[in-house]
Parts: sequence; structure tokens; C-alpha cells
Amino acid sequence: MAVKVLLVLSLFTAAGDPMFAPALTEHASMTACQANAKAAVEALATIQGEKAMPALLKGGKAVAVEDERGVWVIRYDRQLRTDAERGEAAVSRMVRAVCRPVEG
Repeated sequence: MAVKVLLVLSLFTAAGDPMFAPALTEHASMTACQANAKAAVEALATIQGEKAMPALLKGGKAVAVEDERGVWVIRYDRQLRTDAERGEAAVSRMVRAVCRPVEG
């Protein structure tokens, strides 16, 4: 039996509730799915900018990272409240993606 991989991509509110039904796409391999998950999370976070990454440090970076559960989220540089020129690492979970194998 061939194993296929399903990419589940979701947007969440600040309270953690889903905004829309998740987008589901099928991939032939885990490697392809992971690459698409990373790209999709980074692209959506860029579009959602202010919502996904509040207080983004000017010139700071935002990259998709995989957490310990296999969920892709955004790690970015957030402004310090005491000094807008300095930043600290933060994670936004507004945009999430995960790859899961399915039999098919």
C-alpha cells in the first residue's frame, strides 16, 4: 500500500479558535509535505503580518519552525516593551500547519 501525506493548514484567532475550516492538501512524500508546510506558514504569516506577529521588531525576521509535536508555527523577533530598538524571540501560533501520513 502506498503511503500518502496530508498537509493540514489552519488559521486561528488570538483565543485559539479556528477562523476557517482547515485547508487539506495531499502530498506523495513527507519531505514534500514538510517543505510545503514551511512555505505556506511563512507566506500566510507574511500576509497576516500584524495579526500573526504583533510588535514585530523593525528589520526582524520571521521563519517557520517545527515544534515538538510536528506542528509548523512562526518564530519571530518581537520588540521589547521597554526598548523598541531591541528584540526577543517569540512564537506565533496563529498560522499552523502539520503533515500526517495516511494510508491510501
